[in-house]
Amino acid sequence: MIKDTFFSLPRFMNLCRKEMVESWRSNVLRIVLLYGVMAVAVIWNGYFEYRGNYSHTTDPAWSFLLIAFIWGLWIFGCLSASFTMEKMKTKTSRTSTLMTPVTPFERFFSRWFVFTVVFLVVFLITYKLADYTRVIVYSLTYPEKDFIAPVDLSHLVGKGKDYYTLCRTGWEFGALIAAYFFVQSLFVLGSTIWPKNSFLKTFASGTIIGIVYFLVGVFMSKILLQSNKYYSFPGDIIMSDEAMWGLLIAVSIFFTLFNWILAYFRFKESEIINRM
Repeated sequence: MIKDTFFSLPRFMNLCRKEMVESWRSNVLRIVLLYGVMAVAVIWNGYFEYRGNYSHTTDPAWSFLLIAFIWGLWIFGCLSASFTMEKMKTKTSRTSTLMTPVTPFERFFSRWFVFTVVFLVVFLITYKLADYTRVIVYSLTYPEKDFIAPVDLSHLVGKGKDYYTLCRTGWEFGALIAAYFFVQSLFVLGSTIWPKNSFLKTFASGTIIGIVYFLVGVFMSKILLQSNKYYSFPGDIIMSDEAMWGLLIAVSIFFTLFNWILAYFRFKESEIINRM
């Protein structure tokens, strides 16, 4: 008999441990694949950056590495989120999952925690390992080039610096990360709707919906701005850049939480249906 009908930390920890032990082979394979893809990408880029007799004050590969960090986070983060409900794909794994004596929230939260929060830690570790692999390979290949060094992730943000930065201000970087969590939450929601082929189905449906919204927006703009007419309102407020980015972050956080909560209730609904 379950005493705490919503959440119990010891029971949740045991559930996470059970999930890790049962899926350790697939998790290790995914981690190795994640490291391998990033290592191949950065080493391949280094081949083009380091050949030739050029002298640099900073590592010329850093600009690519910073961009690759964000692209890798978005792509692999969405792919990881699409695995959230992978245990609901087959009857055997679904029965095993549903028969575990835990609450629906603990069952959902454990999957969400592993594929959203733990993924961030794993991604950062594998990214740094891939970067150190690049440094070792090319330090041995070009020992005379002393500018080869691990990428400094503090270069992701900076305005007016004398080196390449991905975002000018912390607000821009915050909006980028908030947008990442929003997009990832769509794949978490998609995994509760389509346990099978979740990534492809969520990506396809999201793309179609995005195109429809874009076309509607273009159509409405043409209607409102036809014949070079435009509309203004008294007391218009001009937002600063900080206010605009702050608003974008707040909206992204709101819809991210909304998608996560909707995914939880969708999971509870499917759990009841699958038990019948």
